[in-house]
Amino acid sequence: MATFADICAVLGRHYSASSARTIARMAVRRIGAREHAVATLRDHDALLHELRRGMDLFAASATARRLCVRQLEALFSREGDETIVEVQEFEVAIVDESHIVEARTKARTMAAEIGFGRTQQVKVATVVSELARNIYHYAGTGVVAARRISGSRPGIMIEARDEGPGIADVEAILAGAYRSRTGLGLGLIGCKNLSDELTIDTAPGDGTRVKVKMYR
Repeated sequence: MATFADICAVLGRHYSASSARTIARMAVRRIGAREHAVATLRDHDALLHELRRGMDLFAASATARRLCVRQLEALFSREGDETIVEVQEFEVAIVDESHIVEARTKARTMAAEIGFGRTQQVKVATVVSELARNIYHYAGTGVVAARRISGSRPGIMIEARDEGPGIADVEAILAGAYRSRTGLGLGLIGCKNLSDELTIDTAPGDGTRVKVKMYR
């Protein structure tokens, strides 16, 4: 079910993180709902209408707004029809640079088996490669794993996790306003642009967990 965070993640592909949250909060408030209860909504027409109203108030091209609306519609329509297969397709411990190549290769093979086209296979492999590289350069060690998504729109869920120093400026990084000396910002922005959904759970000193969903 679509949560408030899911909506912000979709909006965040086309607007800054702060603008995305503002748009979502305005829309939820206007329909008389609460952020924590968004996942319980069954009729999203009113919410989508208010989201579109809010999007028009912030800077974005007409093309970007239309694409964002389609992605929100897809997010709501997938509710109840997506299953993450619990068995991992692969898990690679990232300890040295050779493991980046290993994770990338396994990701592309998995994408091909699921039925992704060649261009999509490259995108999946690139996302995994960037996440693995970020772990190696920024945290030192970690894990990249992947599971299948089944349903009306098959896909892949990729998870990268580490016990590193965490990321202090996630919102600034995803908004393109900050880049670390290690290049972490560019890697995460690239993953965000290539994926359908991206969420980051991190805090200074508590490590980082990135989840990415890519649909066929």
